Formats: sequence, structure tokens, C-alpha cells
Amino acid sequence: MPIAQKCDLHPESGENSCMNCGVKALSLLKDLTFEELELINIDRRMELFAPGEKIFEEGTTSRGLYCLKTGKVKIVRSGLLENDPIVALKKPVDFIGLKALVLEKNHASTAIALEPCSICLIERDHFLQVVQNNNDLSLKVMQLLSKELEEADQRMVDLTQKHLRGRMADALLLLLNRYGTTSDNKTLDIQMKRADMAALANMTQANAIRILSDFSKENLLEIEKREIKILQLERLQKISQLG
Repeated sequence: MPIAQKCDLHPESGENSCMNCGVKALSLLKDLTFEELELINIDRRMELFAPGEKIFEEGTTSRGLYCLKTGKVKIVRSGLLENDPIVALKKPVDFIGLKALVLEKNHASTAIALEPCSICLIERDHFLQVVQNNNDLSLKVMQLLSKELEEADQRMVDLTQKHLRGRMADALLLLLNRYGTTSDNKTLDIQMKRADMAALANMTQANAIRILSDFSKENLLEIEKREIKILQLERLQKISQLG
């Protein structure tokens, strides 16, 4: 198992501070005052994770709020299949572990890096202090949690009611919507193992390999190792709609 590379950052370390964060404008923290950013910057630290490394594990105590600065992360839950199902995908500058922090409960899922990641760990009490005194941020947090719950509910319905082809089409469209494409506007900007594709579509790895092969033979996809190019987006969307 890879070992996390961790680097403690001084609160006033220039570009590494919350006040001067280069991706802050894309996050929920974009409208905070300088003083509020200073508060959440206290005791904040950046942690680096290698692909496959666990950021936190299901059942463990929340250490604070994780803000994904660079990289991609999968959120998995314990399941009955050979691969634990992937319940969410994270990209910069998403928050990770927000529900456990707000509810003051242990993590209900495990967060794992899909590629090299840099994550800012914000101290829990400082973040909640800002939330309690900032109505706008409090509303944004509630809206985010509500959106995540709505998306989780819809995915649960799709994964239990759709056939295997529909579920795999959903998985591919989710990757497309979440991570986009490379410069050719067709190749997914994420390389996923077949086991991860199976976990995302809630099926066995053997079924995932078979359906991806079928999609490739039908000229819906072009697959080269872990790279997936979507050739016929409308047909893939139709398969998803038909379930």
C-alpha cells in the first residue's frame, strides 16, 4: 500500500494559503472575506496522495473538511459484489467528507485517489465557525448536501431498475459529465480500471468487460487499454434512456 506524502504548510506561506489559493474562485469559498479565509487557513495542511491510496476510510472519524485541489477521487461504499460500488466521483475543487463533518459522524464511505491528488485538509472547528457566522455559506452547504442526496437517490434508482447495458451507458455518461474529454473532444479525461468501471455500473467485472466489448464492436466506443473514446454519444444516451 502506498504511503501518503504529507507536507505541513505554514498559514502564511504565500500562494499556498487559502487567501491566495489559485482555485478558490471555483469553490464554495469564493465569496468569503479575507478574515474568514484567514480563519479556515489556521492549522490547514496539504496532503498528497498517490493513485489507489485511501484518503479516508469508511467507519473512521472525520479529521476535518477535505478540499480536492488537484486530481480525481472515487467514493466507495462496502457492498456485496466483488468490487465495492462507486457512489460518487470527485474533481477539483470539490469538498470531500462534508456530510460526516456536518453530522459529526464517522465517514460512511471510503475516498480513494484515482490519480495523483493534492488535498487541503481544513480544520473542522474553524470551518464550522465560518459556516455558523455566514448565512450565505451555510445556505450553499445545505444546497450542496441536498444536491448530492438527490443525485445519490437517482443513481440508486437507475442502478436497481436498469439493465446491464443501460447501467454501463450511465457510467460512461457520468464520467463524461464529471471529467469531460481530452483535446479531441471524444476521449474521456480519466483512465479507469475495468474493476472501477464495474464498480461504477454496479456489476461484476466480467459483465463490465463483456458490455464494453459489445459497445466497441457496435462502434459506440473505441477502447485502448484504459482510454475510452466515445464515438456515438447520441446512441449511448439512447441506451441510457431505454435502460
